[in-house]
Amino acid sequence: MVDLSEYGGRVAVVTGAASGMGLCLSRKICAAGGSAVMCDVNGEALNGAAAEINAKGAGHAYPCVSDVRRFADAEKAAALALEKMGRIDLLVTCAGGYEPRMCNSVMPFYEQPIEVIDWGLDVNLKGAVYFARACMPAMVKAGKGVICCLGSVTGFEGDGNGAMYGTAKSGLFNFVKGLAQAGAKHGVRAFCVTPGPVMTRPSMAGMKTLLGHAAETEELVDFILFLSSDACRCITGSNHVMDCGRLSMQPQ
Repeated sequence: MVDLSEYGGRVAVVTGAASGMGLCLSRKICAAGGSAVMCDVNGEALNGAAAEINAKGAGHAYPCVSDVRRFADAEKAAALALEKMGRIDLLVTCAGGYEPRMCNSVMPFYEQPIEVIDWGLDVNLKGAVYFARACMPAMVKAGKGVICCLGSVTGFEGDGNGAMYGTAKSGLFNFVKGLAQAGAKHGVRAFCVTPGPVMTRPSMAGMKTLLGHAAETEELVDFILFLSSDACRCITGSNHVMDCGRLSMQPQ
């Protein structure tokens, strides 16, 4: 269990915050006395999740209905954080999805409609880029901040149906290097956390790993919060794989 005491009073912007890792991370930050601007395209689920967090009376959650494909929505989230709390300490981009599943279009890449291809790139890559661009100026001005992008082992493995998912995730591996270079002299760190299977859906829970199991959502979130903490002030521009050994498996 990571020590969350330093997150009291800190402000996070979290995408994909209505479910999964984004929701778990928002809960933990607010439970520690911090604040979270929770961003998600699913307004009903988002508002319910924020209300549940706020009912506990520790830190505060601010729901911000956002489509990560729209830079204006990223700007809206950053503006909300600055209006309510006057700062942005942490950005975690959890929003994403495997485009064949999300768009109900399971077929080889060469048959995928262009709308599905666009969705895969826009949500998984441009969404992180847009939110980093919107939030980073406040961090630079404050002289500190952390940006964490959520990767995937598919960024190493590739996928013949959801080719954009893997392409986008591998793009994030390089993107955080650029963020680290741009932010270093301003005290802003950036890195990527790359999971393998996570216990968020039955289909992922059953994926093969060297250890024979998938990661728990809370394990990934605790790892993100540890890397984002002051204990890891030397970590930036790097990609951190937490895949239960999936990438180390021998080919079958």
